[in-house]
Amino acid sequence: MARGSGVELDPREETRLDIMNDTKKFLAAIAVVLIVIVALCVGISDNVQQIAKKNFSATTAAREAVQAHDIDEVNRYVDIDALIEQAAAEILSAQINATTAPTAYSMDALKIRYDELKPDFVTSARSAVDEYIAAGKITYPDAPTAAQKFFRDSGLGSCEIVSITRPHIEGNVQTSTVIVHNAKMNFNFELELDLEADADGNWRVTKADGFDGYYTGYRRALRRKLDSLNAPIAAQMDEIFVVQSFKARVTDGDEYGFSRTLELLLKADVKSDKPLDKIIGTVSIGKDERESIAPFVIDMTDRAQGVQSIAVTKTLNPFVRADVDAMKHGLNPNDIRIEVTEIIFADGTELKQLDRLPE
Repeated sequence: MARGSGVELDPREETRLDIMNDTKKFLAAIAVVLIVIVALCVGISDNVQQIAKKNFSATTAAREAVQAHDIDEVNRYVDIDALIEQAAAEILSAQINATTAPTAYSMDALKIRYDELKPDFVTSARSAVDEYIAAGKITYPDAPTAAQKFFRDSGLGSCEIVSITRPHIEGNVQTSTVIVHNAKMNFNFELELDLEADADGNWRVTKADGFDGYYTGYRRALRRKLDSLNAPIAAQMDEIFVVQSFKARVTDGDEYGFSRTLELLLKADVKSDKPLDKIIGTVSIGKDERESIAPFVIDMTDRAQGVQSIAVTKTLNPFVRADVDAMKHGLNPNDIRIEVTEIIFADGTELKQLDRLPE
């Protein structure tokens, strides 16, 4: 989603700086939707008083409500449930498209997967919002749910607002862009906020776009950190199993497009001092928000050492953009990445890359 950069708040305005400093403190232990709530609290709409012609600012009132731990008052100025729904839709859709789990191949199957993930996300986000407003902190259980683990591991507690554009006003809607920095994972993302005025001239945040950018930014940052940590492990793997080259083709499939397959013929060199059991890895095509990943497993029990040809396949999903691009336009080798993530030896020992950061 393209967004204009707008005009940043004047750093010489002391009142705004004070509010920004308070906001950074708020963001010490925040969940996804709280980023939006606190963004509201820093005064993105300083001219609300002039627009509403009242000595009253929705942003200031919401900020004071958060400070006072008054959930009912916050709800007057922020549609929390609507923002949680939007966060769930954007983040979970991005997660489903990027997952290495078995892929869904129909709209019904995609909806089933979304419906399976959504309750945990919504419940966890709502609980985090309520706890933060009530107590000023977020806590996680010893055995967190998938959503709670994502909130914790992705570094939401380290987020700080770094800039806010002046609101663009059109009719009874104000739009402002908030840029947030995640210090733990070292990436920025943008949220575009909509504030709407009711019949009485009261302004309320009703929409926020850009949560998918948080997920994309997190995945990129996680990959960079993991690549660095995994470099020595990957070097050991390359001494045992290395893909020298490959040929790729997309099968014709049926008239519905559901059975088209990416077929890869790998030229691999196997040099292992110990008998091998399995080679496990991923095939990915596209990149960033258009990336599509699928796992593969190669049975090595009856394979000899040395250079050999090995077939690997990836079923293409007509509901995933990168796969659709491959089916429509074909692929060149630069579009395809093959990564070995785990080597299992016949004696049960293994060599495995990290798939998450150490605690």
